[in-house]
Amino acid sequence: MKFKKFVVFLVFFVSLFFSGAAFAKIGIISTQQANFLIKTQNNVIVIDTRSKQNYLHGHLPKAINLTENEILVSQENELGLMPYNNQLEKIFSAYGLKRNATYIVYSGENYDNSARFIAQAAWIISALYWSGIKDIYYMDGGFEKWKSEGLPVLIGNYSLPKSHFTIEYNPGNILAQKSFLLWVINNENTIQVVDSRSRKEYLEGHIKGAKWLYAGDFLEKINNYWVIKPKNTIENLFLKEDIDINKPIISYCQSGHLSSVFWFIANAIFDKQSVWSFCGTFKNLQKQNKVPINIGPIC
Repeated sequence: MKFKKFVVFLVFFVSLFFSGAAFAKIGIISTQQANFLIKTQNNVIVIDTRSKQNYLHGHLPKAINLTENEILVSQENELGLMPYNNQLEKIFSAYGLKRNATYIVYSGENYDNSARFIAQAAWIISALYWSGIKDIYYMDGGFEKWKSEGLPVLIGNYSLPKSHFTIEYNPGNILAQKSFLLWVINNENTIQVVDSRSRKEYLEGHIKGAKWLYAGDFLEKINNYWVIKPKNTIENLFLKEDIDINKPIISYCQSGHLSSVFWFIANAIFDKQSVWSFCGTFKNLQKQNKVPINIGPIC
């Protein structure tokens, strides 16, 4: 028991040391707030996470096009994971990204799939944060909400001059490596484990003891776009699924994309520094027989 408490304390210490003031703000802003920032601030970089085709048909002023598919690598036979630092540096340099800029990230596709709608942006946000960028904002409602309000839309490509992006270190309060998750599984009741996949996937097989909350349940549809639900509604979602947002959590899915939504919501709305997204795939865990799997509801 003393060893368990020591490890949990150590995890907290490391996460707080590599976060705090050094990694300032992950937030949610409205389309009007985004428009104001773009108009009044010079050091703002806007990232459109939609497909190239949709981007070229119209996007926010000064928005570059960077999709989640461009920030994916294979590690140890697992697809769709966060790139290594040297790979991220190369990608971000090619797109002209800077460490000290303020970022606005938005989506605007997958109108029939709320989880995919926000996951496109959440994955990019997690990559920016993992790389040491301080101020990152998600524009709620995405491109369709922007367009419906009559805000300016540009056609065609927009790019920034290449930069020399470097990563000094990675914050400890975002990605949970496999060794961390396995320790948590083998030491039950130390840290909550939450499955962010669909209910169907969860019932077909999940990590023993894992609670469930679908990443798409954080959003509600208005007209033809998705917006994040009010804080009190999300609090009720946690309560319904017996998830304590005030205690440490590791979220997982098939590739870290849906679990990055859980991490984003915990940070942007609840300012929680002890929530991690598993850097790996549930499928690979099953293949390696490294974790006990349950079928059906939590037990």
